[in-house]
Amino acid sequence: MTLRHGYFTGAGYTYDAQSEPSPERLAFLALLNRHRPPEISGPFQLLELGCGQGYNLCLQAANYPQARFLGIDFNAQHIAHARSLAAASGLGNVRFEQADFLELEQAADGVIAWGDFDFTVAHGILSWVAPEVRLSLMRLAERALRPGGLFFLSYNTLPGWLPMLPFQHCVSSLQATLGDGMPALEGARDLFQGLRQANAQVFGTQRDLALRLDGLGKLDPTYLLHEYNNSHWQPLYANQVIEPLRELGLGYLGSANLGENFEGLLPVPGQQQIQRQSDPALRELVRDLLTNQAFRRDVYVKGLDPLWPLEASAALEQVRLCSLLDPEALVDETSHRFPLAWGEIQANRDWIRALLAGLQDGPRSLVELGRLIPPGTPQLSLVPTVSLLLGRNAVALVPAERDRVPSQRFNAHIAASVAAGANYSALACPLSGNLHRLTAMELLALNALNQGCSEAGLAGAIDARLRALDQPLLRDGQPVPESQRPADLERVADDFRRRCLPLLRRLGVLERQA
Repeated sequence: MTLRHGYFTGAGYTYDAQSEPSPERLAFLALLNRHRPPEISGPFQLLELGCGQGYNLCLQAANYPQARFLGIDFNAQHIAHARSLAAASGLGNVRFEQADFLELEQAADGVIAWGDFDFTVAHGILSWVAPEVRLSLMRLAERALRPGGLFFLSYNTLPGWLPMLPFQHCVSSLQATLGDGMPALEGARDLFQGLRQANAQVFGTQRDLALRLDGLGKLDPTYLLHEYNNSHWQPLYANQVIEPLRELGLGYLGSANLGENFEGLLPVPGQQQIQRQSDPALRELVRDLLTNQAFRRDVYVKGLDPLWPLEASAALEQVRLCSLLDPEALVDETSHRFPLAWGEIQANRDWIRALLAGLQDGPRSLVELGRLIPPGTPQLSLVPTVSLLLGRNAVALVPAERDRVPSQRFNAHIAASVAAGANYSALACPLSGNLHRLTAMELLALNALNQGCSEAGLAGAIDARLRALDQPLLRDGQPVPESQRPADLERVADDFRRRCLPLLRRLGVLERQA
């Protein structure tokens, strides 16, 4: 079996990046919870435990050239790709090391400078690893952080994962007879298809099981292999994570799902159930039971450095935001509606449009955005509304200005790699310090521009690249007939020129034209 500590290593993980564990998001979350955040306008250090392919860390290193980044992963394939990506992108402020958490914890002199990091990140792996590795990861995170530093930790959560417990158990059980990896995964899918046809009672008691199984075909196969083939796979209740971290000296601060930090967004009966609990771990457990939480993005602090109320208010007022939307998206009839786990939150539609339109001219501070609100407008308060918009990636935080050249160089390499067949889907956004997602067609168009293609010639350039890669042109997931191909390509190119390209220039992803 291709397992180590019970973890599946038969294939590399996905090439993906996440917006929540970026420095400016974590600093904002700290402000929301009145903790003095690490300073990110100057030098800082960030450690990622279980960095995977290194894509996310390279993207952050490109956005924050004044900072230093370290990625740790025990999979040599991941480290090889991460180092190659960093070198090809010209990033000298990020380093990747292959190391086992258990061995690293025991080493007297390791690759980590203990106590020096402002941020530690561990995305997604906690519920995939053996219990002893899980505890080691927690200890490493605490040991690496300086006092006041922040730890981002995301993991599969109960009760939201309850429907898929039987399926994952069968994947794990079938590995002995079918082989680990895709054979066991496909075997379990076939088994549950048969059980469904036989009207198995498990589908009646777990009502979401059929829906979740139907959705597997839409997910990246490499994600599925890592999600379901680990021997110690175990979604965790919130208090099973918060309590041991508290014992290690890491206190729960808040959720990187920013809207979840505002209890007032919950229905009143739910708020009352949470408020009955005095212990933070139990409060989070009750919150998850109310919302059927399936994935948590927790942030912990190594020693709270509290901001006084007026300090926190003044700091929040100076937080700046930019829009991630093109002007045509401002008329979206759903822009003021925020579907959350427990129901839909509605803000004032006219004010949301005014806020987003106001950001089209450039970044504004929260205090400036507050002036856009017409007097007497009924609405959610400003900070929760902005947090919901951040969660939807309609707006982004804007940290202090930094050198944009590393981000633009990284983006040129990513676009060229996609043109060569890579599966990347996000670029570095210098204005926000976060990521900006593009479709494969948009990345092909971007690379064509970088290679000197005129805007008028984009349709032909995209067509030539798709044919070279032997990839179909798709419309609604289906191949476009050859007779309709020229018109569809021109529509893709026109949409890129009209909507995507001006936004990329406004965000600093591309240099503005003189």
